[in-house]
Amino acid sequence: MTLKKMKNNDVSEQINQTIEDIWIILEKMERAYTKFPLNNQQHVLLTLVIRHPSSSPSELAEKMAITKSAVSQQLAKLEKEGYITKLQHEEDKRAFSIELGEKGWLYKQEVEAFNQQITEKYHANLSTKELEDVFGTLQKLKNILV
Repeated sequence: MTLKKMKNNDVSEQINQTIEDIWIILEKMERAYTKFPLNNQQHVLLTLVIRHPSSSPSELAEKMAITKSAVSQQLAKLEKEGYITKLQHEEDKRAFSIELGEKGWLYKQEVEAFNQQITEKYHANLSTKELEDVFGTLQKLKNILV
């Protein structure tokens, strides 16, 4: 392996580690800020319901790359706690969509407040040009992976 290729691999590994580090930091900060007693799957499910209202359990399972059974178990817990509600479809009585419940709306408000706080930190420490450059590069990395 050439020295240049080794350096590129090292930088690529450092990028991956940095992205993981940022994700872990944001997760810890968000959980401390929102104070909702959710496990990782429940957190991801609620985030998906916020981003994709009226999704079916099958659609959520596909987005999470887990089984429908695993999603159904977590949805049942979230429904019992008032985070989500299931709405039966008019034409197909076997199908239903997932919507935010009362606690889900509170969770959404807390997450939005947290995201606003993080956005303010970014703007206080980075120029608009730096933010645009970071965003553009992250979009490119994301597109490489999908």
